[in-house]
Amino acid sequence: MGGFKDIFEPVCIVALFTAGALINSRSRRPILCQDKDAFATPKGWQSPIKRAQSPSSMVIPRLDGHILSRFLDRFPFLMEILYWNLTYWLYQLARAFSAYCIRGNDAVMATATRHALQIRDLEIHLGIAVEKPLQDAVLAHCPRLMDVLATVYYSHITVGVAFLVYCYTYLPFRRFAAIRRTLFLDNWIAFAVLTAWRTTPPRLLPYDPYGYVDVLHSGPGGSGTGSVWTNNRFQLTIAAMPSLHFGTSLFLAVSLWRFSPHAWLRAIAFLWPAAMLFTILATANHWILDAVAGVFVVAAGWRFNHLVGRLVPIEECFFRITKTERPRPGESVEVLKREMAKFEDAETLV
Repeated sequence: MGGFKDIFEPVCIVALFTAGALINSRSRRPILCQDKDAFATPKGWQSPIKRAQSPSSMVIPRLDGHILSRFLDRFPFLMEILYWNLTYWLYQLARAFSAYCIRGNDAVMATATRHALQIRDLEIHLGIAVEKPLQDAVLAHCPRLMDVLATVYYSHITVGVAFLVYCYTYLPFRRFAAIRRTLFLDNWIAFAVLTAWRTTPPRLLPYDPYGYVDVLHSGPGGSGTGSVWTNNRFQLTIAAMPSLHFGTSLFLAVSLWRFSPHAWLRAIAFLWPAAMLFTILATANHWILDAVAGVFVVAAGWRFNHLVGRLVPIEECFFRITKTERPRPGESVEVLKREMAKFEDAETLV
């Protein structure tokens, strides 16, 4: 089963990205603006109402330049796949390098354990130390539930990719760009925090006397195998604070609740962070205060996501070197229909 899962997870990621590229191909995705800044908020986009013209008249002709430029213009979502890979792999490489630097460093490990015990003592003082009772209850009454929770935990990346495809398809590009920038910035804020304040997760504390079980990697019956994305010899294990698993899941839910055009999705959005919070606590992979810190990280990422626009010169350098032009962002058919409805309503009022 472990080998199947190791193949299944990457296949899901590739399938989602492929679907996103095809769904949002230029033949189905009208262009409403030309924006040279892929990281910052587009400035060229304006509401069809303000332009006092029909959205159907805003389509800009395709590029006639380099073959790569035409290909990217035909499938603009490929740029989002590139951004995601840069965000994910740079973050993972930074964590791997950090793990390599502290490997065998007993002083760092002792400090991480001391920080974990400080968090545990603070939670006991506040009356919120629920990790141990929750894990004991699940293992005593429904141990096979741990397999389900492991699936929830390791679906973090797959659900995030599906979220990006959805937002790119159904939200205005300006809103999507802010969400994408936030996710990028969250990773680096979290990396700064976990580097400055290394913390051991509950599952890695000695079983005697603390009693936490590492069910994510051993399973309730010793059969767990972890995830193809995280189980490797460069895994940074002392990185419990903050919990991006919960912080990101909550950000996804809030974004859908505020911006999704689908009522049913807004109604169920918060089930995901609720399931993730239960998971990280029952599996003893995070302290509850890690989850609180994760919320502050994503809040800071949203507040300062515009700063990611400072990376635009790097992007422009890449396009100059490859002699290509970045595809113009466009609105999906769904967004275009909503804007046309607004335009028609405005004409009626006039």
